[in-house]
Amino acid sequence: MYEIIDVTESVKVLRAPVNVVFYFKHNMGKIECLVIDTGSSSEYGKKIQKYLESQGVTKLSILNSHFHADHIGGNSFLQGKTKCKIYTTDFESVFIEHPQLEPMYLWGGPLFEGIDNKFLMAKPSIVTDIVEYGWSSELDVEIIPLKGHSFDMVGILIDDGAKRVLFVADAVVSMQTIEKYKVYFLYDVREHLKTLQGLNKWVENIDVIVPSHGEIFDFSKDNWQSSKEEFLKLVRENGKVIEDILNFILRILVEPMTIDEILSEIASNFSIPIDATSYVLLLQTLKAYCSYLVSVNEVGLTFEREKLEYIRMH
Repeated sequence: MYEIIDVTESVKVLRAPVNVVFYFKHNMGKIECLVIDTGSSSEYGKKIQKYLESQGVTKLSILNSHFHADHIGGNSFLQGKTKCKIYTTDFESVFIEHPQLEPMYLWGGPLFEGIDNKFLMAKPSIVTDIVEYGWSSELDVEIIPLKGHSFDMVGILIDDGAKRVLFVADAVVSMQTIEKYKVYFLYDVREHLKTLQGLNKWVENIDVIVPSHGEIFDFSKDNWQSSKEEFLKLVRENGKVIEDILNFILRILVEPMTIDEILSEIASNFSIPIDATSYVLLLQTLKAYCSYLVSVNEVGLTFEREKLEYIRMH
């Protein structure tokens, strides 16, 4: 499904498997557009370009929330066609310019067949400008840290005078994503929990929340109360996934286990099909969970059997 949603006169969203935000501005009689994330492929780039041309846009810029391939897939096509600027945070920029680093980081070594695909590795693009947290006068948006899902993922707040629109990237995932993948990807559990807690507060002074996947939440309409409750419920469901996985890991660590043994138990219990791609994503996510449990002294590390194993402390 690909559909343009009018959020305000200047903010539009391409509703798709990966949502794309457009922020239009008029400058000396010309129409400019800030594109926030570019989807998962060159096909997204083509759809974005076609839409912008239909709107008479003469200049576009790209702002990437983070480096994951499904958020930067249209970068290369759009930059190749328009020579546009690309903005992101310093840490994320390295992976956008060298996208082979994503599957290499997930696996921890050189690429092999099965993880060298567009789902994990976009085409490279050049980051021209680095953004910092806070207000960007150049882009006319506020950059908000939303760490946890990625190293330095950010949200983008747009206030065009009509509505305050917050793009939260992958800070929350939809119920469809939870039901499909069971264990959604995380880099840092502690930081992600902080991000979820922060989203509960952001709801109070935001009119519209746009996640990267799933429905848009508009609190400015007549049914604002139910929409707000629906979003807060989704935040709780995201948190519940983390709680359930942490508790499951603690339950099975009555004896020392390697990360692969933990992964096998998780995949079996939650009926997660395993191939090369799902394996490296789940592997890195479970490392994040285990690292968190070690940091809060719930789990310890042992090398007694000439391998790294995790064991419950209490």
